[in-house]
Amino acid sequence: MKRATVSDSPSVKDSSTRALWTDVAIIAAQHHQSTWKSPAIRSLLSEAQASWSKLLFPTPKIESWKYTNTEPIAVGSFERKVPSTTKLSVDDLAPYLIPDTAGGSGAARLVWVDGVFSEQLSSADLPPGIEFFTTPQMTGGENEELATLVGSTGVHRSAEFAALATTLMSEIVCLRAKAGVVIQNPLQLLYVTTAESTGSVQVPRVLVVVGENAHLSVVESFVGVGAERYLSIPIVEAFVAQCGRFDHVKIQVEHESACHMSHTIVQQNRSSSASAHLFSFGGALVRNNVDVELLGSGCHSVLNGLSLLVGDQHVDNATNIHHVEPSSESRELFKGVYSDRSRGVFSGTIVVESEAQKTNAFQSNQSLLLSPNASIETRPQLKIWADDVKCTHGATIGQLDSEALFYLRSRGIDKESARHFLVRAFVSEVLTTVTCEGTRHRVAELISSKLEAVAQGL
Repeated sequence: MKRATVSDSPSVKDSSTRALWTDVAIIAAQHHQSTWKSPAIRSLLSEAQASWSKLLFPTPKIESWKYTNTEPIAVGSFERKVPSTTKLSVDDLAPYLIPDTAGGSGAARLVWVDGVFSEQLSSADLPPGIEFFTTPQMTGGENEELATLVGSTGVHRSAEFAALATTLMSEIVCLRAKAGVVIQNPLQLLYVTTAESTGSVQVPRVLVVVGENAHLSVVESFVGVGAERYLSIPIVEAFVAQCGRFDHVKIQVEHESACHMSHTIVQQNRSSSASAHLFSFGGALVRNNVDVELLGSGCHSVLNGLSLLVGDQHVDNATNIHHVEPSSESRELFKGVYSDRSRGVFSGTIVVESEAQKTNAFQSNQSLLLSPNASIETRPQLKIWADDVKCTHGATIGQLDSEALFYLRSRGIDKESARHFLVRAFVSEVLTTVTCEGTRHRVAELISSKLEAVAQGL
């Protein structure tokens, strides 16, 4: 197995070097943001720009980026493009929508085309009890209480791409579930990038607020339709009130030459629950940053991920689960299947503060290498300051079980089908944790399609 090292990476520019494309993009962003009246948002933009001027693009010299080289982004040429004139219809979106397996019209949807929210392609009505605020409403000053939540997690202060995305913000939307509202079906946030946005940088920003005793499920889908090289830097900040529940699924099937640097931050209050499922199938260079903060006692959190990679794809999952108060539980499972020359990185950290006694935290990373040229770097970490806890972590890396493969072959199953069966069995555990049947059906279709591509490289 080939291990990724700094020496394997292309030459890296010094982190003090500023990429010229960002200077141009920032100027364009500032012109767009000049009409925003919200004091909270304007303060956030100023703070983010100051952070970006210090952080700039990370390099493998930084420990948390040791195995992911962002030079292709730093030396690239991405721009903030004007809103797309591409004409898409709801029928064009059909292959990417979450089906309603009960025979209904499917999940309610919010659609972005080339980084711009499309009211025309979005559902006319959202479920009762769900409030939706668009960019003008978030930046106009009339919803300042919500606006103060944007960036309040502080992700832009220490995370390089979050600082850049915040500086370049062009769209901010908010979803709020009122107290006591229970939404059974998920809301789908669909981000479509078309050929007109080749070479663009897109920075969608979503704020999610889940009220007390409310339940909200969100599915984010990132797809490329004709577009090739582009950069997505989406940020989701979710705040879950006491006894609330938030379920989040992210499905990433962007173009094979796209770059995707995302941040998902979830803050949980007392007795709340949250789950996040990340499915990475597309993109050339992908980094998923997930931070879960259990700020109250009695919280429950689930964090799962699955990467299916072919060719030269590179996916880096960087997770952090932070237990602050006692008697909470978190469970984390990330799996990856790597074929051809693909590379995976998993860096998972669980932090348990001294006040967080009676914490139960479990973390597992399992990787399947289907090629001698594929590689995975895994770094599970525990930082525990409490003494009355149950915390475990582990990582396994291997190939297909030769005995299981022989058993299937001895029962008359051909080699390709046997390998396909074993790989599907390996990934199924993550899929079964998705509670929504329509979402699970959509992900299962994508897994089947991706496994066909994996089989071609075996």
